[in-house]
Amino acid sequence: MATRRMSIRAVAVVFGLCGLACQNQDPGEEKPPVDEASAEVKACRERIAAKTSEVQAAGIDISTWSIQDAQEMAEITTTAPQTQDTYRTYDGHYRPLTNHQGCTVDNLYYDKANTTGTTPYKDGNNDGKWTGAVAFGGPNAATGFVEGDKAKIDGYPCAAKEYTQNNEDSSKPIVILVHGNSTRPHTWEKFILPEGTSVNTATENVQFTADTTAREQLAEKLIAQRYRVIAVDFRTDIVTAIDPAANSSTQNAAGNIDHGWATPILQSLVKAVMKNNPNRKVALIGHSLGVTVARDALRRMYVEWSSGRSGGVNPFPQLSHVILGSGANHGVSTYDTQPNSLCAANDTMRGTIVCEMGSRSNYVQTYFHKPLNGPRDLFATPCADGDYAFGKTGQCGNNVVKYFTITMTDKTKGTNYQDYYVSEAASRIEMEGCVTNTLTTLSDYDTSGYFNKGFIANHFGSMRSSAGVDLVMRYLAQ
Repeated sequence: MATRRMSIRAVAVVFGLCGLACQNQDPGEEKPPVDEASAEVKACRERIAAKTSEVQAAGIDISTWSIQDAQEMAEITTTAPQTQDTYRTYDGHYRPLTNHQGCTVDNLYYDKANTTGTTPYKDGNNDGKWTGAVAFGGPNAATGFVEGDKAKIDGYPCAAKEYTQNNEDSSKPIVILVHGNSTRPHTWEKFILPEGTSVNTATENVQFTADTTAREQLAEKLIAQRYRVIAVDFRTDIVTAIDPAANSSTQNAAGNIDHGWATPILQSLVKAVMKNNPNRKVALIGHSLGVTVARDALRRMYVEWSSGRSGGVNPFPQLSHVILGSGANHGVSTYDTQPNSLCAANDTMRGTIVCEMGSRSNYVQTYFHKPLNGPRDLFATPCADGDYAFGKTGQCGNNVVKYFTITMTDKTKGTNYQDYYVSEAASRIEMEGCVTNTLTTLSDYDTSGYFNKGFIANHFGSMRSSAGVDLVMRYLAQ
């Protein structure tokens, strides 16, 4: 597809969905051919060829570039559960689901059967913290929430919220929503501050009056458009029980998670959904940390499959869209915090996630990004041309995957950012022709007051502003 750097005001592009996916466990099964004459496929293949030549000219051997997990994040092997005294053994490392305290379905605020937990089901919205506690702008004053319940998916043991869909269009992809740090599935739902609550505008220095009428967010929009919708839940609510939160040097009071915590959960969900729906496409929509978690889960699934491991699934023949809002594909501001970067000063998951993402202002490829992005982003859009993934051709089952990034325009390109965490350069993927990198305007922030009274309204704008929601829906729908 042709790459575009554009204001959201100028976006009027529509993309056609591919046909239904074939069972990707049978490499000998015939697949419908990619339309190699299409402008989108041609543009992407030209970009891959040009980038390959660029990388080779720099003396980089693509054939030896590892896409395996970084050694610094090697999967833990201990079977003992994590405690606040042993967190250094776990934080920063991939966790198998057999020893993952976040892989639990106990006490889910959206579980209709949860009547006795500390966050019992009320209306499927009150998580007890970000959408419930007065200190963070709760309780959510919106009404008429879209119905949902605990997801029950064969082969997936962890938490997710599935929204009630009474009129599903099975020709559309199944949508998996991937929330960011500290949050939960309510990221995707409507929110209104209680009357009289002041918005928190100091951090991102943007002034706005909070909504007085609930705006429908992606959960509501997608259900109305007849998609099946599942929102993964990384259970950030329990992180502070096992990560120290006692003093300023080690605290993780907000429940920050890293890729080692989140990726295995999403990987399990995507695999289970694909296995249970072999003739359906699947789309991933991620925000903030959820951007790199979504991409990392796909990478790990591909590595597992290409290594011939039992039960492995190549996700790319079944993947339709990857839509990425405000992601740290090339750095994050909290790496640069003075006088001490969180990466250097904090060894809980609040720090390890920053180490994985690297510097926004002076980005150098990190150990986490190296297998994910490959040399100069060459591996960052697997199967965007229906053929090429991670340095190899013939990996896609002839399926073209559509990639999009959405982020807020810098006030001054490269030096002055309105988004507190990321920037144009941090979020974009440098594979023009294989991805559409979209810029929203400085006015496209989330005016709902969601997440600590609008604390990072700019950062949430890519997925919660009216403009951002509209853009995601248009990219996904056609």
